[in-house]
Amino acid sequence: MSESVDIRPTYRAVLAVREARAPFLGSCLARMSFAVLPLALLLTIREATDSFAVAGLASGALSATLTLFAPARARLIDRKGSRFGLAWLAGLYLTGLAILISLAEAGAATPVLLVAAAVAGMFAPPLGPTMRVLWAKILHRRQPLLHTAYALDSVTEEVVFTVGPLVAGGLIAVAAPLAAMIMVMALIAVGTVCFVLSAATGRPGADDTAEEEHAGGARPLALPGIRTIVLAFGGVGLVVGALQIALPFLADQAGSPGAGGVLLALLSAGSAVGGLTYGRIRWRSTPTDRFVVLVVVFTLTVLPLCVIESPVRAGAFVFVVGLSLAPLFTTAYLLVNDLVAASKAAPTEANTWVSTANNGGYAAGSAVAGILLGYRGPALTVTAAFLVSAAIVAVTVLRRRTLVPLPAPTHPAAEE
Repeated sequence: MSESVDIRPTYRAVLAVREARAPFLGSCLARMSFAVLPLALLLTIREATDSFAVAGLASGALSATLTLFAPARARLIDRKGSRFGLAWLAGLYLTGLAILISLAEAGAATPVLLVAAAVAGMFAPPLGPTMRVLWAKILHRRQPLLHTAYALDSVTEEVVFTVGPLVAGGLIAVAAPLAAMIMVMALIAVGTVCFVLSAATGRPGADDTAEEEHAGGARPLALPGIRTIVLAFGGVGLVVGALQIALPFLADQAGSPGAGGVLLALLSAGSAVGGLTYGRIRWRSTPTDRFVVLVVVFTLTVLPLCVIESPVRAGAFVFVVGLSLAPLFTTAYLLVNDLVAASKAAPTEANTWVSTANNGGYAAGSAVAGILLGYRGPALTVTAAFLVSAAIVAVTVLRRRTLVPLPAPTHPAAEE
């Protein structure tokens, strides 16, 4: 077991870790690229094809493969190392984006654009999950800082994906959609270079090829604890996805369409505040206990939104709902790190399943909310999301023992 140094968990202490600065900067630039991408791609293809329908289909195709192939890309990182895997993925991803834009500008047929978009999305480099694995390696002798580093990571991602669309919109307003797409490609290129050329990924042992290190361990989804976390985040993502549609609908019904953006911003602001506060506390409870409590708290804070029809009152409760989001992600990353360390499972793939489950739930929640709102209104829509979240609470409580890291089993069958 690694020696643990007693360090006060502050964000200054995390940022003072010199070897983490370059890769963390690289991961932030890459995440900003993904935050700018949706609007930039949509409007670039719209401008080239003069069709929002084609642009929407192409954006959806890229988003679908970006999400569906995320575990496979992470598996490549675990098997071949972050330097090799990220370099190749980034190169193929940038090539795919360039081909997609060139085809759109050349007036290619819609099926050709959809295939090109889908292929490009398959290769998006997973710098976020790779950074979380690197945090655990860099801070293995400074364990008190790890939950603060994960909190910083979660809050940064929240802020980036809030600011990203604003950056895209501003650049498009003063230049053109194509300029925003060039920015997307530049950010991913520079971010990947910062990451793969950093001292942390270059030092011996930091970029271990997982074929040796994880060959004897289970695949992440074979671990009951990882499945519990994936189920929980599928439910969390579904609720957030439903709120992303229901809140603007509620504001529009009240005669204040612009208030919808404010409500969504309050959700993100609550998450950022909760994450920053959570990361500064030296917790005595176990990550397992905190994760269960946070899932329960998240669900309970959604309940008042089932009966609220005023955007003003909803705003206060939406902020409260957001308070537990970043802490949930932070605690999940800690649990994944512990479960992977105990089982020798592939760490990048395990981390990726957290975001994949959340993204999948988000997409499902948004789609179902869009259907329910037209027939039943926001109250029933949020109530349905709450009931799903309540079911997730029950599953998480019943399966809480699976979240406790245990040595790798000698038999292939794992008890659930």
